[in-house]
Amino acid sequence: MARRFGAYEILYELSSGGMGAVLLGRRRGPGTFEQLVAIKTILPIHAQTELVRAMFLDEAALLARLSHPGIATVHDFGEDGGTLYMVMEYVAGIPFRDVVGDGMPPAIAARAIAEACRGVHAAHELRDLAGHVLGVVHRDISPDNLMLGFDGHVKVIDFGIALVKNRQAPVTELGTVKGKPPYMSPEQLKNEAIDRRSDVFSLAVVLWEMLTGRGLFEGDSIYAIARAVEHQEILPPSQVVGAPLPPGLDAAVMSALERDPSRRTPSAAAFAEQL
Repeated sequence: MARRFGAYEILYELSSGGMGAVLLGRRRGPGTFEQLVAIKTILPIHAQTELVRAMFLDEAALLARLSHPGIATVHDFGEDGGTLYMVMEYVAGIPFRDVVGDGMPPAIAARAIAEACRGVHAAHELRDLAGHVLGVVHRDISPDNLMLGFDGHVKVIDFGIALVKNRQAPVTELGTVKGKPPYMSPEQLKNEAIDRRSDVFSLAVVLWEMLTGRGLFEGDSIYAIARAVEHQEILPPSQVVGAPLPPGLDAAVMSALERDPSRRTPSAAAFAEQL
């Protein structure tokens, strides 16, 4: 592993996968200046693949334009020895994945998802220089891509497969749109046209799981999960836990989990308001 990327010293690896890794880095300056950063990398073998390279460049360009307390910001971007890297805000905290299975006090869970909603809504509202909405859809909202900071605030991360107007949606070899099937909306799983309401559905799945401590859509294959997303009965969280929730919380979750987008909570901002 490289010990530096540009001005950034590598401290250690935060996570890794087949495409690359996320590293903890540090930038030092005059005096006592010091900044910790997260460095997302793409391995050289993948960085030369046209689609992967384009997606990584698009993610960097998108994040460079997003400025919101609920979104991890990008500081720098470059290439070193064939490895593409993106320098991002380091979120000191844990992914929702580490807490979602334990169940959370309803008020805390609702507040956390409301914060995530505001960050996602900021991305949905991103506009071009002419003032036109770009139609950003995150498409990969899940407990892995929502960070709970040790300061109590929530950050949305990983816009790597985000859909942007006039950008072709990346697909897998099987032609299935990428993402995490248990958190996809029905329309995303069916590879139909999607908009911001798809992310609302995904946020609601995460909240349902935080409230109940259980997985909502489960199966032993992607096809079984897809059937569950499309046809499984969705019970209100209070029925699953056998205890009342704060007034309106069941209704807010169930509205955001409507399978028909036309009946679903129309925006992440509206969902946050209900919570």
